[in-house]
Amino acid sequence: MITSTSELEDLVDGTVHIPTLPTVLREMQAITSSVEGSAKDAARVIETDPAIATRVLRLVNSSFYALKNPVSNINLACSILGLKVIKNVVEQASVLEAFGGVQAMPGFDAKWLWDHAFKTAVACRMLAERSPVAAGLAKDDAYTCGLVHDVGKLVLIDSRAEDFREALQLSQSGKVPLAIAEGEVFGFNHAHVGGLLAQRWKLAPAVQAAVTFHHSPAPTPEDWARGFLVKAANTVAHLAASAPGGYLGDLACAEALQALGLSPAQLAEVAAATASVGMTA
Repeated sequence: MITSTSELEDLVDGTVHIPTLPTVLREMQAITSSVEGSAKDAARVIETDPAIATRVLRLVNSSFYALKNPVSNINLACSILGLKVIKNVVEQASVLEAFGGVQAMPGFDAKWLWDHAFKTAVACRMLAERSPVAAGLAKDDAYTCGLVHDVGKLVLIDSRAEDFREALQLSQSGKVPLAIAEGEVFGFNHAHVGGLLAQRWKLAPAVQAAVTFHHSPAPTPEDWARGFLVKAANTVAHLAASAPGGYLGDLACAEALQALGLSPAQLAEVAAATASVGMTA
C-alpha cells in the first residue's frame, strides 16, 4: 500500500517514462523567472519553433485582443501579449507537440481525447473566473490544467500500452471509471502521471496540484479545491461531448457541483461554451 508521495513517484517512475522538459519550454521558463527577462528574449526563443510561433500569432490576432491591424511580427506579438501569456502558450503548445503523435488503440480514440482536453480547458478557465473554489488559480493556469489533465493517459499508452488496454477493458466490462480501473492495474492513475509530468516540466505548483488530485484526495484544502475544479471542468466536458469517448469518466455528481458556488444560469453558460468548443480552441 502506498503511504507517501515519494513512494507514488517511485512507483510511477518504475512503470512509465516521463518525457523530458522540452527545450523551448525550458528556455521560456528561464526568461520568465529572470528579472531581466523580456518580451524580446521570448520572441527570440519562439521564432525557433514554427508551431509555437503560429499559435502566438493566432492568439494575438484573435477577437479577444481586437487589434485594428493584423500582427505578423513575433517581436510585436510578444510585446502585446506579455511574458505570462506567452509562457502559458508555450506550455500548452509543448504539450500538444510532445503528445500529439500518440496513437489510438481499439476502444480509445486519441482524437476524441484531445477534443475533450480542449473542452475541459475552456470549462476550467471559465470556472476559475466564476467560482470561489478556484482558490486563486489564474484563468490561464486553469486553461493549462484542463489541457494537461488527461495527458497521463497518453504517457501510459506510450509506455505500457498492453496494461493500459487491460485497464480500458476493465473500465468497459465493469462499468467503472477508467481512473479506478487504472488504479487496479497500475497502482496509480493517469492523474498521478500527469501531475508528475507537470512537476518535472516545472509548471506552476497550482497546476501540478490540480492535475494530480482531480481523481484522488488531496493533502490540503487548497489542493483539494484545485483538483475539484478540474474534476468539475472534466465533468462539464464529458457531458458536453457529442459522442462517448469509449470509457467511463470519473464525474462529479450534481450535488458535488453545488460546491462550485455557481447559479444554474452560470453553470448553463459554462456548459454551453464548452459544448461549442472544438480542437482549435
